[in-house]
Amino acid sequence: MALFSKPITVHNTCYEIGHCWSPYCVQASVDVSKIVFQEAFKLYGSLYLLAAILRKKGKSYYLKKLLPETLQSSFFLTVNGTLFLSFFCLWRRGLLAVYLTNLALETAYRMAKFRGLIKPVVHGEVLLFSIASAVYFYLFRRESSLPQSTISGLQYIVGSAECPQSATSPGRSSNNNEEPERSRSRTGLALLDKMVARLEASPRHRMCQHRGGCVLYVLKGCYRLFGMGYLIQAGVKLLSSLTRLHKQPRLLFDALFNKDNFRLGAFLGSFSGLFRLVNCVLRWVRNRDSSFHGLLSGFVAGWSMLWYKSSTIALYTATKMAEMLYFKGIDAGYLPYIKCADVLIYSVSTAVAFHAAVLEPHTLRPAYWKFLIRVTHEKFRHMNRRLLDVFGVQSSLMFPDDWPNYDPRFTNITPPS
Repeated sequence: MALFSKPITVHNTCYEIGHCWSPYCVQASVDVSKIVFQEAFKLYGSLYLLAAILRKKGKSYYLKKLLPETLQSSFFLTVNGTLFLSFFCLWRRGLLAVYLTNLALETAYRMAKFRGLIKPVVHGEVLLFSIASAVYFYLFRRESSLPQSTISGLQYIVGSAECPQSATSPGRSSNNNEEPERSRSRTGLALLDKMVARLEASPRHRMCQHRGGCVLYVLKGCYRLFGMGYLIQAGVKLLSSLTRLHKQPRLLFDALFNKDNFRLGAFLGSFSGLFRLVNCVLRWVRNRDSSFHGLLSGFVAGWSMLWYKSSTIALYTATKMAEMLYFKGIDAGYLPYIKCADVLIYSVSTAVAFHAAVLEPHTLRPAYWKFLIRVTHEKFRHMNRRLLDVFGVQSSLMFPDDWPNYDPRFTNITPPS
């Protein structure tokens, strides 16, 4: 349990606590800058390249924008990492960091759970995602309730047949936005032809805007998003192993047939399928259509995250929803506009994240901790957290036996007994 009765201070130097690999502050900052930039360039280069391929960017993007965008993001991450270490030396406490609000929220939750202040909620991330999905799709079913960019993204996931006519592309109905039917004669499979024909001829409620029967509509949502999720996850794993493929060819097989590929595909496929299914069922049961159907179907579809639990996705969806509702409140005159609110939120969030990374790394999201270790070539891991145990938050819990190899010219401290 952390101690709150009186302030506790640590009188060790920044060399003894922080940059234990070098006694010189400037040299330590330069070391971190070089390492972080190298890793950030590889990371952002891969991410932007993958995004460009998925979005089918033209040749001009690769020639004119890919490198500048990669460099901009790499410098941003480098500056953040370097300034953190520099201010650690100046103030002996870090206040800057890299990440988003959802990381800070999750870290604060983990810190409270570690202290026994709250109890974990079973499937809490799935419940949060389901609530956020319910709000999104309630607004999705209402005319002009979401930005067009958000509507386009949701349409891609669940199809445009559930979107109000006014939100579809000008001059095109939701039926025309539905993916075109493939010619069954091309398959050459008579049995498949008959199955598809029966599904197309299956019942469809008069209020449904989709093509074919309701059963076919639901199945199409499942298999289309399953394939997309499977390919995305496989592509990410393949890109991350490219540099090792020539030495370990088996990594290609592992990337293409990893169980995470199936899990992400099942998550996205069942999300789209459940959303369509609930909407169709509600139209059949209530013999009407309404935006309330979006609320219920979004909540039910959100439970598809049981296939692929992700606090990152859940928190990102929830924070974006909160941001959207906040701006809608401003437009309606119910909430005040706070200048530079995004900068303030970012600063507070990153301060929480790096505070935990220094004093309580066991409360960080494991994937983020691995990221910090990777971009600093494990230098962040070798901070002397045993000296910080005095704060009462078990700072050295993950590394109870670690002790840096100090230069005796600059310090004579020894491991605590």
